[in-house]
Amino acid sequence: MLRTLPILLIPIFVGLATGLLLRATVGAPLAPPADEPRIFPLIPIVVLVIFFSALIILVRLGRPTISALVLIGMWTLGTTLASLRFGVSTYFPALLIMPICAAGLLIDGTASVSLAALATLLVASIAWMETRGLIFARPVAPPLIVANLPLLSVGYWIAIFWTVAALTSLLAGSLQRALRQSHAQAQALSQLSAQLEARVATQTAELAQRAARAEALYGVSRALTNTLDLAQVLGLIAEQSARLLRFDASLVLLAQPDGSFAQGGAYHQPSDQALALIDPALMTQALAARDQPSVIQLAASDTGDPRAALVLPMLYGTNIVGVLMLLESGNNAERGPDDLALAEGFAGQAAVAIVNAQLLTQAREKATLEERTRLARDIHDTLAQGLTGVVVQLGAAQRALAAAPHEAQEHLDLAQRMARESLAEARRSVWNLRAPALERGDLSDALRALVAHPLQPDTTITFEQRGEPWPLPPSVESALLRVGQEALVNVAKHARASCVTMLLEYTPAAVCLTIADNGVGFDEAVLHQHAVASGPWSGFGLLGMRERITALGGTLELTNKSGAQVLAIVPR
Repeated sequence: MLRTLPILLIPIFVGLATGLLLRATVGAPLAPPADEPRIFPLIPIVVLVIFFSALIILVRLGRPTISALVLIGMWTLGTTLASLRFGVSTYFPALLIMPICAAGLLIDGTASVSLAALATLLVASIAWMETRGLIFARPVAPPLIVANLPLLSVGYWIAIFWTVAALTSLLAGSLQRALRQSHAQAQALSQLSAQLEARVATQTAELAQRAARAEALYGVSRALTNTLDLAQVLGLIAEQSARLLRFDASLVLLAQPDGSFAQGGAYHQPSDQALALIDPALMTQALAARDQPSVIQLAASDTGDPRAALVLPMLYGTNIVGVLMLLESGNNAERGPDDLALAEGFAGQAAVAIVNAQLLTQAREKATLEERTRLARDIHDTLAQGLTGVVVQLGAAQRALAAAPHEAQEHLDLAQRMARESLAEARRSVWNLRAPALERGDLSDALRALVAHPLQPDTTITFEQRGEPWPLPPSVESALLRVGQEALVNVAKHARASCVTMLLEYTPAAVCLTIADNGVGFDEAVLHQHAVASGPWSGFGLLGMRERITALGGTLELTNKSGAQVLAIVPR
């Protein structure tokens, strides 16, 4: 508004300047007209009514400000009245161009079109009234105006040109500002849209990651409740923790009674070089803070092996039952508190699995010990009495031979029956008991003691142990010892061999016991059948050997290689 008002005053200033110039050059003012034009009295009233009605319509259409409406209305009204006074053949109707342009600048395009329509109606009405004689314009201009008409025309049209140019410039500037604002708003909207899309993508990725983590935790929880295989559960935890937390490898170490940590748990893609980089001293230092994860630096490696490890203690109460190690090469993305909380969750689940396995083992050992105690009482109560009865019957038979020979056979039959019953009780009692040889040492000691006393004096038996020994459960030791005993008994009964070799081998994945001889070997029927008539009442045969090893998840292989060979494999 403040920019438009001076522009609309340009014609007034130019008119004053032209008048002053003429007075300075001519020396006399412009003479007033000789006679006034006659105007019908109601015409100005009609013009005012039409004009204000148009302004009201303009207000309803464009809703302009009061100042803009007053400025445009006063200029239009003055121009209209001047046109009525001097006629449409003068220069005054051309002044309506300026309020039309100002309406488009200050209000909107509808206001400009409406004002142009109003100006058209006014000019046409004035022309019609002139032709009907309702108004009479000045027929003759003053002589001074006629004499200086070119100069006055130049000033008039210069004022019109510059006024329209200034208004158009303002309008163009407003349009450019509007375009720039629209462009800026479009860019802002585009950036906002990109930010929203990025945020949606980030939130989607976070939701997918959380869903994957929840699914992994659910899978581990199901494994804890559905399986008793500790290696399977720890292997699943090692795999999921390395995958979800973006580590190169993972390793589960189990706490030993002496305070060390053994690599007997589970692992996920660690190389032998990476395992060799683990320093027990660094491990002890990292576990100094018992309730906090720690980061240890491994030895530098040029082969791409891990150079750092995140150590998470597996706590059950206040006891460390193991360690979850997450190995990385140092170029992975940073991990936040959520990642650390997930790692601690995996470590907690692993601790629960380890403690559950320990409790299960203790329960089994306790049950075995209780059963062993009960069987010991049964053996004492049955075998001792049976053997005592046998001794008594044999003594009676000996006395009967001297006094009544016909009664001796009865005593002998009774003693024989009691001996069979005692033998059956002995077989039933020792079927699942731990061998006495294992009570005095480990499996290798028991096997050495076994080969030191061969069943046949002319048979040479040798024993050899390979690999680094690792602790075996009592059930595995007992089963392998029974397999060795049964194999040596079979050699003495059927092989006719002069040389027997027994090999106990420890590998990272299993323990193997091999008994080989240079005898006649197995029959083909024995090699191709998996069940023979055997059991606790008739001795430990090949079926008993196979059942013992199979119950531990292992295999029993019978082959002929320059004699008979028995291979028992029990996985770690």
